[in-house]
Amino acid sequence: MTSMVARKPDVTPGLIAALLVFCIYAGVALSVDFARASFGIQSDEATYYMMGQSLANDGDLAYRREDLVRVWREFPSGPSGVFLKKGRNVETRFTSQPPFLDIRTVPDPDTAELFYGKSFAYPLFASPFVAVFGTNGFLLFHALLLGLLMLGGYVFLNARSAPAVALILTSGFLMASVAPAYYVWITPELFNFALVVLGYVCWLYKEVMPAESAPRGTRWLTNPRSDALAAVLLAIATFSKPSNILLVIPLLAWLAFRRRAWRRALACGSLFALVGMILLAGSVATSGDWNFQGGDRRTFYGSFPFQDRTVQWEGVGQDRTTNRVLWETIFDKRVFWTVFSHNAGYFVFGRHSGLLPYFFPAVFATVGFLIKRRQRAAWQWLVLAAALAEIVLLMIWIPYNYFGGGGVLGNRYFMNTYGVFLFLMPPLESVWVALMPWVVGTLFCAQVTFNPFFASFNPAEHAKQGPLRWLPVELTLVNDLPINTQANRARVWFGQQRRFQIYFLDDNAFGREDLSFWLRGRATADMLVKTVEPASGLRLTLASGEVATTVTASRGWWRQSVNLAPHQTTQLTIPLDSGFPYQGTRVWKISLRSHQGFVPLFASPGSSDNRFLGAQVTPELLQ
Repeated sequence: MTSMVARKPDVTPGLIAALLVFCIYAGVALSVDFARASFGIQSDEATYYMMGQSLANDGDLAYRREDLVRVWREFPSGPSGVFLKKGRNVETRFTSQPPFLDIRTVPDPDTAELFYGKSFAYPLFASPFVAVFGTNGFLLFHALLLGLLMLGGYVFLNARSAPAVALILTSGFLMASVAPAYYVWITPELFNFALVVLGYVCWLYKEVMPAESAPRGTRWLTNPRSDALAAVLLAIATFSKPSNILLVIPLLAWLAFRRRAWRRALACGSLFALVGMILLAGSVATSGDWNFQGGDRRTFYGSFPFQDRTVQWEGVGQDRTTNRVLWETIFDKRVFWTVFSHNAGYFVFGRHSGLLPYFFPAVFATVGFLIKRRQRAAWQWLVLAAALAEIVLLMIWIPYNYFGGGGVLGNRYFMNTYGVFLFLMPPLESVWVALMPWVVGTLFCAQVTFNPFFASFNPAEHAKQGPLRWLPVELTLVNDLPINTQANRARVWFGQQRRFQIYFLDDNAFGREDLSFWLRGRATADMLVKTVEPASGLRLTLASGEVATTVTASRGWWRQSVNLAPHQTTQLTIPLDSGFPYQGTRVWKISLRSHQGFVPLFASPGSSDNRFLGAQVTPELLQ
């Protein structure tokens, strides 16, 4: 029998849950040795860490030598991946032509100061915590955000469902996903996620809760003036991540098309624009450039400006300027629809980036919204449209890296959009149905959520086993898959006659030995084969060891097995089609399984090899 619970708004359970979430994560924040637990600082973390420390200690956003010294006090590897840019000077002059004022920026000849090439919104809000608690202040700030997310989500869902159901749904939405793993990341993902959720709560709570029924402490959310706070929060989120501008459109559209609310729409739109202009003016005031990704912008690894007298701006760093849109790459008519159609599937079902494994509550909410037709609200269509617009924008704008790069967990770029799916959640009465996001979400994400430091430093590990292996590998993301963080497992060269690369997606194949490798016994190894030239097949020379084994090779629906006696060698050819077009190359995903294995340490006298070996494979491409 389905368990039903009484529906009555009650803020108390949400307050208690929010306090528990904050206390747990705050306890970790105040007690962990972040520099050691995080295994170092990496990628975008370096920029945001240095910005937060600079604001907390120097009160500015300028990059100087003392900022670099501050990093080395905690992280001996230095700020690898930091984004820096040269400053620009603003010049104004009056003209005889409308608008009679010419404003332009020119390069700043003074190179004694550089500036950070990222948005300052997140480090600005985190800096008070950093000033008091040091680097751990970032984590304490994140603990506060998680507590607010728990409270805000519960308050909204409790307006449509009973307290027990709302509590289960909110906690599942927050915890049964990859989202809490970003608690240990010094990046704005959790910050953006919170801004969007809290902004939408300020907007939509009044749509689901009459003012006369609102519990004490939430009645201010039923006042139309709460829309102004929503506009402010979404403006900050947009400055932090510009694509979030799509998420303010539902708010403005809903107000504009309601009777007697167009003035509110105009006021909220004006406030959104004003806050955005103030934040952009802050960028101009610090670096002289409104575009924090534009100008002369570079990223640095190993050597950093001002590290010593021999390291200057010129000659080091990799150019990372974003001044124009690469339309020719995005809309390459030869592969656009192929890449886009595959990304549409990968975005939901992908092994390393899909919504199903990493953000299942969003899938649950969308399905519930579509099924429960009688309980849909008109504003939910606007929310869904904005979310889909964000997703389509990601797939079109950065088709070969829509999830944030090889070092991420799940889809980092989707984190801010994830928040709006909370508001697609239909009213539920069954506790058992509400538990579904917990059941499915933890099946895929538990090992990441409950071990975030290890998972963050080893982003390829969690997808090497378990139910994630049931899902397809994203062939549009080959050079940005998490396995690329392990240099000995990605882009490994093979082939004596024709050179090609293999990406080993798990640990069920051992490292290359000359031009061959060993399969692990009783295990299936997934791998990608990549080549520039067309190929008709992949010929595998298979050699067994001390025991007989069967090797099964598969590609797509094709599958073939061969039996090997001890110390036998044979050949098997995997037929190849045209492959997936990836940035001028062709890619195929294949799987190899050795059904038996042996340990040379025990099977061969005098051997010290303790690996569990199945069969040796020597691959060769055929024309």
